[in-house]
Amino acid sequence: MAKTVAHICILVADIDRAIADYKKIFAVVSPGLVERKVVKQERWAENEKYITAFFGAVGDACDIQLIQAADERSALHKRLAAHGEGVHHIAFVSSHLENTCRELKEKDIAVNDRLISERPEDGDASDLRHFWILPRAAHGVLIEMIDAYGLTDGLLAGE
Repeated sequence: MAKTVAHICILVADIDRAIADYKKIFAVVSPGLVERKVVKQERWAENEKYITAFFGAVGDACDIQLIQAADERSALHKRLAAHGEGVHHIAFVSSHLENTCRELKEKDIAVNDRLISERPEDGDASDLRHFWILPRAAHGVLIEMIDAYGLTDGLLAGE
C-alpha cells in the first residue's frame, strides 16, 4: 500500500540536537519512529549540499525527515535565517514523476520548471529525483513530489 504522505520535513539549525530531541519525543508519542536506525546523511540536490536524517515509520505511516543547511550561502540557510526552524515541506511519492509533473502543469498548478536530481554525498549517480509544488499553489505550503524511496540502514535511497 502506498503512503498517503511519504514524509514531513523539518528544517533545523542543529541536526544532532534535533535527532536527540525528537528521539525523546517520539519514544513517547510514536514509538514506531524510533524502532529503526536514524543516521545523518550528507546529500546533494543538484548543486546544493544538505544534511538530513530520517525517522522511518513502520508500515504505511509517515516518515519524519530532519534537514539542516550545510552551507551558509544555501537557500536552506537563508530560509532558516528568515523564518527559523519548523516544517519545511510535506512530501508525496510518485511512481511516475514526469507524468505527475505534467498533469499538475496541465491543471495550472504552479510547479518548479524541472525535475531535480538528488544523490548521496559519496555517490556519483543520482538515486532520486523530485520537484516542488510551489507554495503559491498550495496556500503557503511547499509540497515535494519525489521518486519512490526507502530507508536502508537509516539512509535514504531510491527504490
